[in-house]
Amino acid sequence: MELKDLLNDYGLVGVISTYKFTLDEDQKVEDLNIKNIDKALKMVNLKEEVKDKYLKDLSLDELFKIDLINKLDKEIIIVGNLSNCLNYKDRDFIKKLLLKLVNNYHKKIIVIDNDVKVFFNLVKVVVVVNGKDILYETKDFYDDNLYKYTSSPKIIELVKYLNKEGRNIQKTTDIYELIKDIYRRVS
Repeated sequence: MELKDLLNDYGLVGVISTYKFTLDEDQKVEDLNIKNIDKALKMVNLKEEVKDKYLKDLSLDELFKIDLINKLDKEIIIVGNLSNCLNYKDRDFIKKLLLKLVNNYHKKIIVIDNDVKVFFNLVKVVVVVNGKDILYETKDFYDDNLYKYTSSPKIIELVKYLNKEGRNIQKTTDIYELIKDIYRRVS
């Protein structure tokens, strides 16, 4: 199966790989071809003063958001490095925005990152690619074969360890659900 087929099936696909921004850093934000730039900046929680800055002078989170709004008019949006560019609050906000773009505006989105935690509560399928070739595809964050290509998140390791010890903890990616499950089993 190709990545386009997965996009058509799911709308939002997580890709384990590296991502590099393609914007020309020697130009100003206002010089980018962004429709309704004021609304777009507001949508990603950026102030209007950002328009006067050069891309090379932006922080990583600002650059990520500018990269995203630069692609909003496209049918397929490719973004990446959420784990390296955004803090937890911004990451959560951008996840909600991406889900809204897929569900309400029927955009197809590819999220590229090396950290599997970024894909929790965001994508239904995770793909490992090398160039244009799909090496591996899974819908299960607890799939051991996925972690041959990337590191396993701590919550996955903990649940697997506890279940190996016979604790029978439910497979979850939400720390609060894990705490509730452990509390129920102890009391």
